[in-house]
Amino acid sequence: MSDRPRLRPLECFPIEHRGQRLLALRDPSLLAEQVTTLPPAAAAVVALLDGDTTRDEICEEFFRRYRQKLPRPALDGLLADLDRALLLDSEHFRDQAARVLGDYARAEVRPALHAGRSYPTDPEQLSHQLDSYFSHPQGPGPARPGTAPLPRALIAPHIDFQRGGPAYAWAYRPLADASERPEVIVVLGTAHNGIEHPFILTTKHYATPLGLVRTEVDLVRAVAAHTTELIGQGATLFADEFHHRAEHSLEFQMVWLRHLLGPALDDNGPDGRRPQVAVLPILCGTLYEFIEQGADPANDERVGGLLTALQQVLAGRRVLWIAAADLAHVGPRYGDPQPLGPSDTAALEQRDQATLAPVLGGDAAGWFSAIAAERDRRRVCGLAPIYGMLTAARPGTGRLAAYAQCPAEQGSVVSIASIIYS
Repeated sequence: MSDRPRLRPLECFPIEHRGQRLLALRDPSLLAEQVTTLPPAAAAVVALLDGDTTRDEICEEFFRRYRQKLPRPALDGLLADLDRALLLDSEHFRDQAARVLGDYARAEVRPALHAGRSYPTDPEQLSHQLDSYFSHPQGPGPARPGTAPLPRALIAPHIDFQRGGPAYAWAYRPLADASERPEVIVVLGTAHNGIEHPFILTTKHYATPLGLVRTEVDLVRAVAAHTTELIGQGATLFADEFHHRAEHSLEFQMVWLRHLLGPALDDNGPDGRRPQVAVLPILCGTLYEFIEQGADPANDERVGGLLTALQQVLAGRRVLWIAAADLAHVGPRYGDPQPLGPSDTAALEQRDQATLAPVLGGDAAGWFSAIAAERDRRRVCGLAPIYGMLTAARPGTGRLAAYAQCPAEQGSVVSIASIIYS
């Protein structure tokens, strides 16, 4: 390992365990699969791992700050543990990452990476869990297949099922009730781990415990080719494809879609090649660069090129557009100084409802402007998927089917909404 150790980009947040305050380190890329927890002294050391400070200097700085000695063997041992856990930017980590990402690049199917972590791996248990959210006291009630028209678009959460299950059921109830299936489902989800470009496509199919959700590769390539014709940058749509590997925002929607549509997402249709229902998964960047610059994303050809290509390639087909989007992330878990009290959560709901007004009106520009006006103070991670869906689908007026605030660590809250466009 380097004499100047550097911590990798990780999620760091405080937790309490048996009355002790700990620092949790989580790798959003899931290259390091386990969450690591550190006691206060080790957390203080981790704060010094900037890649510029030597090990001896770390020991000296630790003593200067805390008036406690940090023996060099103790530091070396902690660094070895962190490196084994793949939390340091080291040769060991890079070797492991190259192996994992190389295997992923060669695979045709994206594994269900969150199965067994966020939902059951057993198909029967998983189906029972998803069905239970319809009959949940906060759910929409049992589905009635064949009793309603197919919706044009919907906004569903991408929070874990345990906290957001009933809201997922409200979002997907119209699809469960629909009297016809879509020909194509476009799913836009948040890339939580940061991507360089506004949108990233993939040609990989999605595995779920319930069966395969087959990506229509020809459709993906047609969208990329058409984007290239429009702006000459279609190749960048695959530049960060490995981000699809660990991203839960799309995976969770694929689980719900497979549960509701079953083998139609895998079995071939009349032409013998394409699945009966084609799926096009798209990861979306944050759009925060446009907020920082005070710019309109509609004027950026990287944004407009892909969304225009989607409209033109899918013209004339029966499309269901899905935005996998959570709303606010507030409280100490996300960097705010204080936990939320009842008055705070009430104010949060009021603010959420106000910024959802343009969403319900189908107004993509108004939605972006509402978030930009407060410089994304509530950390709305569904900004880009909702913006992309409203721009490409032009779904008209929507209705708010459900709104909820889900608890997070340290008195924090994630807000979610389910919106249907008929």
